Amino acid sequence: MGAPSPSKRLWWCSRARATLFAIGAAIIAGLVADRAWIRGNGIVSGELTAVAPIVQARLQRLFVNCLDRVVRGQYLAEFDNEATVEGAAQQLHQLQLQLTQARAEIDIAEQQALAASKLVEAQVALYEQLKSVLKAHDELIKKQYVATLVWEKTKADVARAEAETRAAEFVYETKKADQKKAELATAVLQLRIDSFKNSPELTGHFFLTAPKDGIITECAARPGEVIAAKAPIFQIFNPDDSYAVVFFDPGDIVKLAFGQRFAVSVGGIEGTVTARVTGFYPELSALPSSLTRYFWQQEKWSQYAPVRLDFDRLSPAQTSKVFAWAQLSASRWQGWGLPDPANWVQLPWQWVRDQSGERRPRAAAALAP
Repeated sequence: MGAPSPSKRLWWCSRARATLFAIGAAIIAGLVADRAWIRGNGIVSGELTAVAPIVQARLQRLFVNCLDRVVRGQYLAEFDNEATVEGAAQQLHQLQLQLTQARAEIDIAEQQALAASKLVEAQVALYEQLKSVLKAHDELIKKQYVATLVWEKTKADVARAEAETRAAEFVYETKKADQKKAELATAVLQLRIDSFKNSPELTGHFFLTAPKDGIITECAARPGEVIAAKAPIFQIFNPDDSYAVVFFDPGDIVKLAFGQRFAVSVGGIEGTVTARVTGFYPELSALPSSLTRYFWQQEKWSQYAPVRLDFDRLSPAQTSKVFAWAQLSASRWQGWGLPDPANWVQLPWQWVRDQSGERRPRAAAALAP
């Protein structure tokens, strides 16, 4: 078989060059197009509310589990402060004994007041009878049908009956006062017992309730454990308060501006949602420690610039699937233009030191609102 003719060799060379040129052009076009996109990965963050006992206590029971949805005021956990439970039980027992005694005193005073009332009735009847006799004797003594001594004796009996009636009435009023006093003492004791039972500081037995609506997350305790004062047993995350923290290449910060919209893919949510740039974290060290979860495998903070994006108009179905620390990705087609330099503002990570050690701004900048 003979060697290819010069025309065929030329054709193959031309075709190879065209193929290489096309591949190179495609690679360059892809790289250029990729430069026109702004992309970053991140996590869902939000305002977390810690739930913790105010005193050291043993966790007896949990009424919720991680990822449960709760409403404000719902019971979350039951605690016992063992240091005060035993003493509180003894004190409560003493108060209940005093209450039983006070109620018995009410019954006694009531019976005594009833007896005094009957005595008053009897004395009043005797007094009225003696007054009638004295009145009759007044008429008889005028006609000298009765001796003066008899009239005087009847008059003395009336005076004595009046005094005894007044004494019986005094005893009755005293017994009624004793009854009122016992009733008041009983009411006060009942209030003290009710207040004691409802006071976790006194009984050592108390419940934690949800301070707001949301989703239980960061469950850090199990029943039977002793929880230190103000140590959170979990956090409550409300999807309505959520936002995205996206980590961009620092070189892309120059392309970002407040209010820019990104298409965001959130783990667990089908399709994409929209989010706006609302803030630039001024220093990496200022980020919440919980955000370091994103780079838990290795430290890469210096390679990224964190930016806050707020979600736009999430539907109820989407909101129901937003969970704290869910991973997400954000992207935006920036186009070929550059932002207006008049709107640039230097950010903290854009300062460098020259050879003399002086700080000076880099050329890169980020947009201000």
